Amino acid sequence: MVKDLSQNTERNKKTDSGKRRRRNPKRGNRIIGIAIFGLLLAACGTPSGRAEEMQSAEIKEELKEWPEEHDSCEMQELSGYLYEHTSVSPYASAEITIKDYEGERLETEWDAPPAFRFAGEADVTWRFYNSLAEMETALNESVTQEIDVNSLHFLYYTFPMTENDYALDLYYILKRKFDTKEHPLTAWSTDNGKMFYYIQETLKEEDGYEFSCLNSRNSRVNLYVKDRTAYGLTLLNAPLEGDDETLEYVFHDVFRHYGILQGGWGLDEENLYWIDHDVRLTELENPKRSFLEVRGIDENWEAAGDEGIMRYFGLLVEADYELPLTENGRMLSLHFSLAKDDGEEEVSFSDYIYDFRKDSIISAASSLTESEDETLVDEKETSAEEENTLFRYYLLNGYCMDEPYDMTVTDMETGKVLQERRVSLSIELPDTITYPDLNGDGYADMRVGAPVHVSGAKAVEEGYTPPSYLLWDPQAEQFVRKTEKEVENSRQAVANGLTEEEQEEKTKRERRDSFALVHELPEWAELEDYIKLTGDKVLEYEVQEGDSLWRISERFYGTGYKWPTIVRAGDAPGDPDYLLAGETVFMPEIFYIRKDPSSRGGLRSEGSFQIEQPYGFAHYFLDGDVSYVSWEEENQIYSLPVTNPVGENPFHEPEDWEAFQAEVIRCSEELCPGRVSNLTFEKSYMEDGCDLYGYFFEYDTGEEILEYVDFFKFGKANMAEVIGVREQEPNTVLVNTVRYMAASFTDYGGKPGMGWGDGAAPNVGADKWKYPYLHNLFEAAGEQFGADN
Repeated sequence: MVKDLSQNTERNKKTDSGKRRRRNPKRGNRIIGIAIFGLLLAACGTPSGRAEEMQSAEIKEELKEWPEEHDSCEMQELSGYLYEHTSVSPYASAEITIKDYEGERLETEWDAPPAFRFAGEADVTWRFYNSLAEMETALNESVTQEIDVNSLHFLYYTFPMTENDYALDLYYILKRKFDTKEHPLTAWSTDNGKMFYYIQETLKEEDGYEFSCLNSRNSRVNLYVKDRTAYGLTLLNAPLEGDDETLEYVFHDVFRHYGILQGGWGLDEENLYWIDHDVRLTELENPKRSFLEVRGIDENWEAAGDEGIMRYFGLLVEADYELPLTENGRMLSLHFSLAKDDGEEEVSFSDYIYDFRKDSIISAASSLTESEDETLVDEKETSAEEENTLFRYYLLNGYCMDEPYDMTVTDMETGKVLQERRVSLSIELPDTITYPDLNGDGYADMRVGAPVHVSGAKAVEEGYTPPSYLLWDPQAEQFVRKTEKEVENSRQAVANGLTEEEQEEKTKRERRDSFALVHELPEWAELEDYIKLTGDKVLEYEVQEGDSLWRISERFYGTGYKWPTIVRAGDAPGDPDYLLAGETVFMPEIFYIRKDPSSRGGLRSEGSFQIEQPYGFAHYFLDGDVSYVSWEEENQIYSLPVTNPVGENPFHEPEDWEAFQAEVIRCSEELCPGRVSNLTFEKSYMEDGCDLYGYFFEYDTGEEILEYVDFFKFGKANMAEVIGVREQEPNTVLVNTVRYMAASFTDYGGKPGMGWGDGAAPNVGADKWKYPYLHNLFEAAGEQFGADN
């Protein structure tokens, strides 16, 4: 009997131990949920520097006690019930237990909000608190309660954000506590920017692709903020069975009552900062500099119907630099202030600095980057009316958003103002100016970056938007604006000990002419590496000792088989194998252009055309107009093959070519009287059966001489016109390059793809002459520079 009793006792011990082991996972899930929520509440609380002050103030107030509220509803009605519930305190939580849960998403129209069908019953227990600290303590005490793993347990909570709670501060704290590689913490806007939220995502990998899942069972942070009130929902237990998708329906159904959840934008640190700040002062070193920004409004978002947080951005209004002009030498102070257009009310930005510096310094967590030494200054309260009338800009996506700034340069030792002028700076990205020695003369120069506006994100400096430059002129003691080519010219001048004018002339004289015409092929040349042109003039050649027609043909045509085209004088010996030294023979004028050895294929349209675009030139699509841009690369070339409207070789017959020349001469005299000189025509024949036509001239603008070049080639289906323009130089680079590009045009017969040539504006001067399918360069020059001025 004793033995049996002993056996029963051991069995009972094992049974009790098993029950405890089964209950522990239930209790453990609850502990994890509440403990993490405690961290969340701590993150949302008052900044640590003011905690004691706030706690002392709370003790002095009379604390209230509210009884728990117990209620229940069908799962289908839960979201509406939570939204419409009237709490006796702004600090409230609701523990929700859902039995027999099922969720299903219903089919809706593409533009309709999502809808769900739920099954199950929800038991809700409401608790109310005097503060976040009290809420955290009470919820931690409830850890001892056990929960049923067969039910879903959620915690819904709401609390107001105080004046000391900042969106960016909260983001940093939550990120430090909850952000992991598998479950990153992100921030988003929604409801057209009227609401934003923090959420812990879950990254999943399926079939080699990574997906991000919101509102999964592992998401401990689901915190929405609207009108400075926070609403959160956390899953306390993670059932062993079930899927994240059905759980996501609960999150989505609850929060849809607070706003439209679709169409959200990811929020970066800049977006979060300007949600609840009006100003920021940033101070940096090396060189010493400071930037004052105020909250601006991007009207682009308002045009899209968004009047929420996405429209805010940091607008630079003042910048200050202390700059060593030379190494260990003279110090300059540079001040930049956002300029106002004539007629606009002047704004004193110094008032911002004075008032804001009286306020307390906020947390360093709101800084732009943790690695830089920055001081962020709290904002002064401004009315909504002031916000809606000051600093409104329409920021175009994908463009450099510059505005004029007044620059003042001062000698820091003497206080003398050396220069006052306007410059263009980015209004979005403050620190865009650097001071390298660009030309090597020992003085600091200015490189002004051009950040590109990116909707919904911080502006970034991209390579396709070139910076601007200002070089220090030691004689004038001022910064002088220079183009990129002028900066390079200055650098070479300093290196060569020349003036900038002398260096410019030297560069022009030595400019490489890669596509110059040659009459004879080098001995090592391969014929396929050259484009062959046959002129419409006859070339005379004096026979040398040992010459034969075959050898002459090889030298000029690249093959001896062209010897029959060589013509001898009527009194020459009849034997073609017998040539006299000193005899004159006649042959069609032959030219060769070496193809670009570094070509990448140029501009092409599959099955339609191909045309070369050599490196080192400023290339533009040829549309209706042709303009000379003085600050661009010297050799500017326009080209874009289009459908041929007139057929192949329209000027092949001599009378047609003569008529064209006469029309060009007439336009030069009538449209540009007294401005045109050295007008030259070219006509040649190519081995592909097409003619190559061209003309070029010099144009006097009154201030400088420009060169205009136009070559064109007509295929059976498509045609190419290539136009070049530049300031006059002592070389033939532009003529030779434009000729080469036009000669390289190959017509494959198909219609140009991608809409090239379709719907283009009428060619400039089309109504001024008989050839509307070609650009009239005399009209183009007259329109830009004024032939009558």
